[in-house]
Amino acid sequence: PASVSSGQSSTLTVSTSGSTPVGTVSVSVTGTGVSATHSSLLSLTVNTPVSAAPALAQSTGATETTTATSLAATFPNPTTAGNLLVLSASVYTGATNHITSITDSAGNTWTRVGAFSVASHNSDGEMWYSANAASVTSVTAHLASAATVALGVQEFSGIAALSALDVSAGTSNTSAAATTGPAGGTTANELAVGFVTGHANAEAITVTALGYTAQAQRTSTGTVASIVTGYKILSSASSETFSATFGTAMYWAAGIAIFRAAN
Repeated sequence: PASVSSGQSSTLTVSTSGSTPVGTVSVSVTGTGVSATHSSLLSLTVNTPVSAAPALAQSTGATETTTATSLAATFPNPTTAGNLLVLSASVYTGATNHITSITDSAGNTWTRVGAFSVASHNSDGEMWYSANAASVTSVTAHLASAATVALGVQEFSGIAALSALDVSAGTSNTSAAATTGPAGGTTANELAVGFVTGHANAEAITVTALGYTAQAQRTSTGTVASIVTGYKILSSASSETFSATFGTAMYWAAGIAIFRAAN
């Protein structure tokens, strides 16, 4: 469908809906005056809409100095409505006390991508997301029992409003190197977001995944929970892993999610 409007000047404006097929069509324009009617046939070309590539808008995070049942992270600026929010968490509880929910200042719905842990390792790494989110200023992770937590939260533009999550992967173990295992992106221009968490050791986490932009490491005091996050815009459909190394072996968890770009 298209609408045509024109004043007494020679300017002609044609507006199309988002469902107008791409291609060239003929448009008949009729002008009716006091004593005459004039018609003209024009050619209208509808091009494919150009969408901006996914991009990081801002990031934030938080750590604790003592165990608690919730931890909030505040963004430097209010997020933009319609953007994707991704929360990655390091929880020092292993498989016994996963995050129960994520809430934010706008009441958005949050979905868990995965919780990666091994019994008796006291190490849990989780990722949650909210797509097409209303503007928020803060995000809070909740647990049933008090624990030490470190958070990383990112805001991304250019992500699909519906069915945003494409594929994901993750695992947990003990060693001096962490890797998520492969997650296969299905198209170019998708967004890959990864995290690696460390537990019981405050040593540096060095991201080794190629092409990823890493955010600063966040490490709690007291019972140590640490996290590093990173992201990458995929130039083609590819199998992705997020990985990192440590100075010495320690408990860790790692996860990756690939999100679809907006059409």
